[in-house]
Amino acid sequence: MDDIALSASLAQAGLELLGEVDSIDPLIPPTLATFASSCSSEEGALGAAVDLGDPRVREKANAEWYRLAQDGGLLAGVGSQFLVAVNRTERDSPQWWWVRVELLNEWDIVGAGAASRILGNGPCLPSFVMLSLDGNVILRCDVGQMSIDFSMVREPHHAQTLRQHGEWMVEWPRTDEFTRTATRRWLGSHR
Repeated sequence: MDDIALSASLAQAGLELLGEVDSIDPLIPPTLATFASSCSSEEGALGAAVDLGDPRVREKANAEWYRLAQDGGLLAGVGSQFLVAVNRTERDSPQWWWVRVELLNEWDIVGAGAASRILGNGPCLPSFVMLSLDGNVILRCDVGQMSIDFSMVREPHHAQTLRQHGEWMVEWPRTDEFTRTATRRWLGSHR
């Protein structure tokens, strides 16, 4: 997806595209960050869910996202800026990396954002992973059988689940070289 299309899709969610993050930064790769939903509370994970059958599911899920983003530290730092994982290739095998965005005054992450296909698979079907600018907070969202599920992990470099998944990804032959290199860099920067 080119930057114009990406910018337009993110704008539907109420996010302004500020640019791609340098791939040499020692950030947790998005593919690995999706495993935040597997982390335990002992590893710094928090979870929340909103029932899909709730008539106000969009409103409640957006409110839950904002609460976690605000209280958990995703939005700490410069303005309301954070990182969002996007697929940066048009090929059959996706290559996920981070782009820097800023939350605008009018936003709809779960509704219009998910409908744009950048943050999900349709209205109120969100699927995304976000990261604080300093890499210390992951916010993951996906849809389960009965609910929209949120997982947040603070200080992911301390989460053994993520470190173990990362070590596995480095050795797995199907991991693309971009993700393998980024995972090694992240694991090596937090020994």
